[in-house]
Formats: sequence, C-alpha cells, structure tokens
Amino acid sequence: MSGVSSAQCEVECQVIKVLSDYFSVDRRKVEVDSRLVEDLYVDSMSLVEVVMALNEVFGVELPEGGVAEWKTVRDICCLVDKCR
Repeated sequence: MSGVSSAQCEVECQVIKVLSDYFSVDRRKVEVDSRLVEDLYVDSMSLVEVVMALNEVFGVELPEGGVAEWKTVRDICCLVDKCR
C-alpha cells in the first residue's frame, strides 16, 4: 500500500480532471507533482477560474491565503482535502 487513502485518491483524481479539462492537457501529463507555473503554464487569470471550478466541483470555498501557497497539483489536493 502506498499510504494514500481512497478519499485522497478521489480528490487527486478530481483535481487532475478539473485541471486537464480546463487546460486541455492530457490527464496522463498532469501528476500530483506537476508544477502549476512551470509544467502546466498556469497564470493568475487561469488560477482564478480553476479556483472557481474547484469550489463548484467540491462544494467548498478555498481560502485565498491557501491558494496563494499553491506550487504543485499536490498543494491543490491538500487544500481541497482540508476544506472538505
């Protein structure tokens, strides 16, 4: 076992789906260690839209302070998981 719970896996899968749908990137290219700016080319406008999409998908309100700390897809998953 990798130590990843099914709930964490579900969050990761949904986050990756949102990102791959939004950025038209093949899901296989989006990994939890993908860097938002360097690998996925996320800019500030895109980030706002991604946050809105994630809020809707997960039924949460992601705090600005937490979003500002995002560097990787894993960071997104951790914050979403905390807010659920």
